[in-house]
Formats: sequence, C-alpha cells, structure tokens
Amino acid sequence: MKTSNFSLQFELNVSEIQKLNEMYFKNIYRNWILLFFGVVLFILIFLDLNIQDDLVEWIIRSLALIIIFLMIQYSFVNSICEIIFRLAKKLQSEKVKNKYKISFTDYFIYIYSPFGNFTHKWSKIEKAILTKKFLFLYFKERNGYIISISNKKTNERNIDELISFVENNVIHVVKV
Repeated sequence: MKTSNFSLQFELNVSEIQKLNEMYFKNIYRNWILLFFGVVLFILIFLDLNIQDDLVEWIIRSLALIIIFLMIQYSFVNSICEIIFRLAKKLQSEKVKNKYKISFTDYFIYIYSPFGNFTHKWSKIEKAILTKKFLFLYFKERNGYIISISNKKTNERNIDELISFVENNVIHVVKV
C-alpha cells in the first residue's frame, strides 16, 4: 500500500448513522451495561454477608440471587440498549449529525461519533463490495464490522476517489 497523502473525510447521512450505531455501538453499550449489572450483583452478594449468618445459608441466598440475575439480565440489558438507541435515532438534529464522520488516510480509517471513536487499518479489510447505493467495507476482526458508505454523488463526497484508492491500493472491489 504505497501511496502519498491520501486523505478524505465524509460526514454521514441518517441511514449511515443508523447502520453505524447498530454495527459498532450497540455491542459496546450492551457490554458496559452487563459490566455495571455484574458489579451491582457483586456488591449485593457481599453486602449480604454477615458474620452471624450461616455460611451455607449465605451461599444458597447468593446462588439464588445469581440465578435470578442471570435469568433476567439479558431482557434488562436489551431493553436499556433499545431505549438508548431509540433516543439516538430521534436525535437527528444537525448538531448531532455533524459529529458523525469517517476519515480515510493512507493507512487508517477513522470513525468519529458522539458514542466513541474507532480506528481500522486498511490491511484489515477482507472484502470491498460496491452496489448501486453503497460501498461496503468488510473487516477481518472479531466482530466482523462492516462500514457502509452511500454512493450518492454529492459535492462534499468524492466517492470515486475512495473507490479508486481501495481498488488500486487495498483490495479488489467487487461490483454488484
């Protein structure tokens, strides 16, 4: 991948923002909420420990609490995540939309959003597929991320330059 000073930056439209939120941030927030509930469970178990209680009774109470927690945690976590992302979908003001950007440089792809930032290397791209409406970049990572970029020709987007960079320096672009 030898090229000089390649740099593009795109602001994302609403459909791209929704796909990005689904792809990246839903799993991250689900993990944070699970961690929070796990810490709460840990605190509840050890706050229940009294020196005067029988150890067997404490273990049985703790196991019952853990089983109940495991049975209901995923419904709570999914509900909280759905609420967060429904609110995020409704916040479609220009101020929020302008914070979502994808930047392409010689070696990296940067994803900027209010929920967090990510960086990918071009060498991690497994596939690039160009359809009538989108350019999809598939990554060889644990979560199998996909970046979708709208093909609409607008003044601020030079999608042809991005496609030619990917084609010439990264991987063959499959055209569907």
